[in-house]
Amino acid sequence: MISSNQVLNIGALFTQVFGISSPIYLPWGRDLGDYNPGDYQGVTTISPEEAETYSWMGTPVLGTFILDGRKYFTYNDDGSRGEINLSSFTMPYATLVDFSRSMNVTKTKVLGNAGTVKEIYGLDDWSINIRGFCIADKNRDGFKTVDEQVNALVNYRKVTEAIGVTGLLFNQKEIYSMVIDELSFNPIQGNSSVVPFTIRATSDNPIELKR
Repeated sequence: MISSNQVLNIGALFTQVFGISSPIYLPWGRDLGDYNPGDYQGVTTISPEEAETYSWMGTPVLGTFILDGRKYFTYNDDGSRGEINLSSFTMPYATLVDFSRSMNVTKTKVLGNAGTVKEIYGLDDWSINIRGFCIADKNRDGFKTVDEQVNALVNYRKVTEAIGVTGLLFNQKEIYSMVIDELSFNPIQGNSSVVPFTIRATSDNPIELKR
């Protein structure tokens, strides 16, 4: 089970490792009964129906997503094409995702006039930046330990094709598969109970060529 101290440290770790403001705040002291929330103004809450799932603390979680399990193509040790059978992997709840998408545009300079002529061909792929922490959680359906979660990500990195992804965070942007461009781990000195990871990925839409 995740300790209160471990969870409290996650917010600080997001700032330390990724340089971003903490997305996590837990009003805990040494005693769960010592906290007086006061009168907060302008706080938005969600209904139980809006929650995608619940954390081990019983709090609603938004933005969860799953790497879809199935058989994927990979390379064997001898360089030949092979297959790897992977189970679906729910990403740790301490995960943030950034999305960006540019336009494929050709710009031609015009002599004797200001500006350029722009030929718009279409939208580029989504660039996806995933940052989070592998954290032990016995309430997960699988991959409960840090080592199991790290191993799952390493196995998905072996895939040599697009990986299916399920979750409103992605599917609302019409992203149903992505290619992992880079996976990195940034271990924290003296803290083996939390392993930060970063995934750089690109959205992928299958294109059918017809004759």
